[in-house]
Formats: sequence, structure tokens, C-alpha cells
Amino acid sequence: MELNLYMQTTFLMKNNLSYIYGRTDLIQIFILALFLSPTLSAQNSTSYSIKSHAITLESERALIVVDPSLTFLYVAGSDFNGFDNIRGAKFKATIDGNFSAGGELLERQSTLSPFLTDFSRKSDRLPGWGRFKTLSSLTDTDIPLKVDVARATGFIEWSEKGDKSEAQGFNARLANEAINFGWSHSPILLNRYDIPYPSAKLGWGNTNLNFDLRAFQWIGNVRGPLGSTTEPLFNRIHGALASGKYSSESWGVAMLFGSAKEVSQDTSNINNISAISISGFTLLHNIRLLWEVAKSSTTEEGFSWQLGGEYTQDNIKIGVNHYVTQADLYGGNGGTEWSNAGIPLGIMTGGNSKSSVIYAEFRNILLPKWIILSEGGTLKSTQYDYDLKWVKANISRVIIEDWDLCGRVSFEYIIPVDNLSEGPSGWIIHMGIIHGIINP
Repeated sequence: MELNLYMQTTFLMKNNLSYIYGRTDLIQIFILALFLSPTLSAQNSTSYSIKSHAITLESERALIVVDPSLTFLYVAGSDFNGFDNIRGAKFKATIDGNFSAGGELLERQSTLSPFLTDFSRKSDRLPGWGRFKTLSSLTDTDIPLKVDVARATGFIEWSEKGDKSEAQGFNARLANEAINFGWSHSPILLNRYDIPYPSAKLGWGNTNLNFDLRAFQWIGNVRGPLGSTTEPLFNRIHGALASGKYSSESWGVAMLFGSAKEVSQDTSNINNISAISISGFTLLHNIRLLWEVAKSSTTEEGFSWQLGGEYTQDNIKIGVNHYVTQADLYGGNGGTEWSNAGIPLGIMTGGNSKSSVIYAEFRNILLPKWIILSEGGTLKSTQYDYDLKWVKANISRVIIEDWDLCGRVSFEYIIPVDNLSEGPSGWIIHMGIIHGIINP
């Protein structure tokens, strides 16, 4: 049974570098469920629902749930309109109390917001997704960018079972996902909203302590020798991470050290990049103070840092955050970069950036019905020549909690500080259904 799960999940975890693979990969998650169902036991049961999980496969040893991932939003701006359409499926599985697995396959056609249009035109990448096929002109800046892109994420994990059925002791994980480090609002080195990438982890942990060793592979930004498929078109970046964390209810501290080097035919002129980050939090009554300090081997200036605070009361959270990144924090100048598919990991606007943000959220964690978010802030980025302010807000109503499906109305407005700036500006409204916000 575990062999079938491993083979199918490993196949799932291969991240698509081209939109071409998206249409065929969307059916793999249902094939996975069909392959797993005979491996459960003779007493297995299968159920279907539109009020809870769409497909549930259950036996004495295993539980597998499959749900659709659907987003369909009508998009309107000051002089344009379109759609944001994401479709796919996701699954979660637990086996014998020690093994767990999950994954999601998505395909997206979308009319982008003014900010994402500008960023994607400058970088040829869509944050969180990577390289895309354009459905509109990349050079005509008077119209919004329309993209076609696909993404696959997944993991398989083994962990020791504690005396109280809590995961503790050693654990191992194979995944194609973005890794998150620290508790800050916008982690500087590793952020869960980055473009997913393959990694292998060996760790140990208990209620308060956690130690991890990881090996990973990022996609480079330089085309290598042409091969028989699209995979070898771009150089690879191989690296390793080591992290440790202590956390309690009142405070926590974590440290990360990582090193990476680009793999190419001629590595004599390519230096590796090393980075270190320390992150922490302190809880004082209902106020949580958050901080992070980071530095890499490629920056000659001081530390990059961020400081923030959150006030939480019942279902309401209000927070402020400010970060500063130094020049060359993420590498460059011909050396290895701390990036995946050409986008800096952590804060996507790269080094030599500053941002301040204030945000508020209403959410009932135990019984979510309404989710209300608002945010406003400023951003300066030398790499992308940004100097702007923004305001955005959205109201979501939960439709099916197990599907992570909500109805939503949202608004975003980008205001350039300088009226002569060529950066993004304008407003956009989204209306429709969206997935992935109940349990982000």
C-alpha cells in the first residue's frame, strides 16, 4: 500500500515548468485516488458529497479525501475587464498513523491586477506560479496581462507516533512545495507563497523543539544546453538548509542557515551563496511582537531586517509590519542567486527594498463563516523601480468548508507616489468564488 502511495505522490510532486503539462496533470489526482482505493482493505468505504469532502476513501488503516480546487472571479478595472479562472483538485491522505500525503494540481487563466501585470512583465514570472504562457502582449503596457499557467504541489511524510498520537521524534518528508521560515508577516529568506520546488527533509521534534535538515533544488534563470525536453532548458541550483526552533505559548526563536550553488557546465566562475536568518516572537497578553534578521554572503552592507506586531482579540487580528532588505541580499552579478525560477525567495521584490504595511483580519477559526481582510501600505524597490502605495480589502463568505471554497468580493488600488512614475497604478475589483483562503 505504501509503495503505491509513494509512487503516485512522487509522480504528483513533479513541478511543471511549462503550461503545456497543466492540462494533462489535472487528471492525475483522480488517477491517484483510483490507484489507492484497491490498496486500502477489504472493508474500505467510498462516499461522495457536495456538503463535505467530495470523495472520501476510508478503511481501518487509511483515510483519503479528494476535493476540487475552484476559483472563478470576474475582474474589472478602470478600463478593462476579464476573468481569473483556476481549476484543479487536491487530496490528503493518512495511513497507519505514521504516513501522510497531500497534493494539489492547478491550471490558471487569468487577467492580472495592475501590480501583477507590471511585475510579471518585468520579470517574465508570476509570483507563486513561475513561468507562464502569455495570452496578451508582453510589450503593450496599456492593457492588462493575461496569462496561462499551471502548478503542481505535493508531499509524502513519515513521522514517529507519540504516546498521545501526537507527531514527535524523527520525521522525513519528500515534497514539491515552498518552504516557510519564521513567524514574520513577510519572511525574508523563505516564504510559503514562493514558487514551489522539490526538497527532501529529515527532522526531529517534540512539543517545543524542532530541528530540520533539508536538501533542495531550485530552477535557475539562465538557459542551459538544449535537451530532449523542456526540463534541461534552465540551469539548476542545488543546496541545503539547516534550521532549529524553540517555541512555547509565550515566546519562540528560530535559526536558519542555508547554502546553494548553481549547477552548470562551467562552474569555475560561479560562486555559491550562503544565508542566515534568525526569527522570533514574544507574546504579551494579546500583543504578539514579531521580528527577523537576515544576511547573505553576497551583500556587503548591513543586515536585512523586519519588525512587526499583532493584536489579537477573539476573532479579530490587527497588525503592523516594516521590513528593509539590503542590496544584493539575494545575490546577483553572475553568481548564484537565492531565487527559484528567477524570483527572489522570501520577499519577491528583491534586495534594496523597503515596505511598511498595516493589516486587519476578521476570522472565526473554529467555525469560519465570514472572512474579512484589509491592508494598506507602501513599497520602495530599487530592483523593479517601485515607489508606490496600495490599499486592498476583501469580504469572503464560506460556501463549503471542506472544499475550502468561498464567495468573495475584493478591491485593490495602487497609487504611485510620483505622478510621473511608470510603475503600476489603478484599481481592480474581483467578484465570484475562490478557493484556498480558509486554510491558507
